[in-house]
Order: sequence, then structure tokens, then C-alpha cells
Amino acid sequence: MALDLNNVAKDMYEMVEKDHGVKKYKPGDMFKAMMKKHSSKGISKKDCKKALRIMIDSERLVYTYFNGSWVELPGVEGSAMATQAAKSG
Repeated sequence: MALDLNNVAKDMYEMVEKDHGVKKYKPGDMFKAMMKKHSSKGISKKDCKKALRIMIDSERLVYTYFNGSWVELPGVEGSAMATQAAKSG
């Protein structure tokens, strides 16, 4: 079965979204998890990097740097938070 990097990217996003606010993921940990999940399709670390690049380029996931490199959901910052709070309240 052929490997679809968009499906791998979607799985990465779901993994980060599920644990948002509870756990942060290092890129290497994500790669290991995806290589384990998609091992039957012959996924490589290079494939995982390409899938993560898809999520980073589409701005669905972002790199953060604080005591290491992490992959997280993009945050809502500054006035965008105030606007969002006003809409929901």
C-alpha cells in the first residue's frame, strides 16, 4: 500500500490536538510514533519530516522553542484573544 504523506500529517495533527495543553511533543517523538503507527507502509524518518513540513507550512502546527524544540498548535495571541472572547461572551 502506498504511503500518503497527507494522512501521516493528519495523524500528527490529531496527536498534538488530542494532548493540547497537557503534553508537548518533540519532533523526534512524533516521528517515532508515526513510524510505529505506519510501519506496515514502510514509512521513514524522511517521510515523517515531509509530513511535519506539510503541517508547519499550512500553519496548522508550529515549532516553539523553550528549553528545546517542540511542536504545538498555534496559539491565539494578544488582541486576537480579546476579539475571540468578545465573540463568545
